[in-house]
Amino acid sequence: MIRPVILWALCALVACGRSKGIPDDQLGGLVVEPKPAAKLDVDGAARDPAELARALASTHTSVIAAIGVHAATIDTQTIVEDGGKQISLLSDHARIELGEAASYQAVYTNSGDYGRETTFVGGKLYLRPRYQRWHVRAPEAPDEPAELRDQYFGAVAATWDLVGFAAELTDRGPVQVGARTGRKIEVKLAPGPRDVAPEPLSQRKWREGRSVQALAGEVILDAEHGVPLAAKLSGSVAFSRDGRRFVMKIQLDARVADFGTVTVIVAPPEAEVVATPGRLGEVDERDFLLHGIAPPTNKAPDGTAAAPVLPPATKVGTP
Repeated sequence: MIRPVILWALCALVACGRSKGIPDDQLGGLVVEPKPAAKLDVDGAARDPAELARALASTHTSVIAAIGVHAATIDTQTIVEDGGKQISLLSDHARIELGEAASYQAVYTNSGDYGRETTFVGGKLYLRPRYQRWHVRAPEAPDEPAELRDQYFGAVAATWDLVGFAAELTDRGPVQVGARTGRKIEVKLAPGPRDVAPEPLSQRKWREGRSVQALAGEVILDAEHGVPLAAKLSGSVAFSRDGRRFVMKIQLDARVADFGTVTVIVAPPEAEVVATPGRLGEVDERDFLLHGIAPPTNKAPDGTAAAPVLPPATKVGTP
């Protein structure tokens, strides 16, 4: 069946949901506030796949903070084979362009005829699925525009998370990338097997039995800050599901360019924009009830939980 296999391929790059019984410290900041990350070690990343994983997990927000305005392009392709026969193929493309005053334009499309687009300009978010009209609204939290932009950059970290444990690294020294000095790192398959990290989510348990059969490519990190400037990887991963053995062939081509170039970001034409209905208040109510227990999903400007939006004469906890 092609549809389940496509889903498995996508789940190789992102987690699919939550399962019960997961320790608090593995819930990605839902219950335990994440600790500030240590400064990236470029020398260490040129030798240690784990430190390189930290560098490639950099959010797009941290890349901007490190190197300033630029444009980022990320292309991936995933092919799944069953007994040497191709049963699914998905390729996608994302591009992020930055403007003045934190404005940006981000576009994602894929070969499955799906896509989405986000524009942030003038303090408003404009969002649309592919072929649809734009929806406009104010951000629900101060950091929402940045979080949405980071999602378009996420394939870099997700790809390395799938294959990086099996990598052997070779430091190829300094290299120039536009106006930035980078550190080039060659990536190839390690000669011996490596232990696979345990997966806390039941939906990802199948990944514990995966094996990387081929891996090659290169990564360029910013020599000063350690954030990724380019990543080009190809590989194949064997895995089993429901007693069947599959091979997933992946490719990643990500690059940062146009350093210092500010793109003019404009709002979509008014005729193509519809107002977005206001959201319900359940998220704010959750934050209010869990104040002091879990970090808020939506934050007020001072970092505390936003006040819940409730109907008139309604109290939190009242049926």
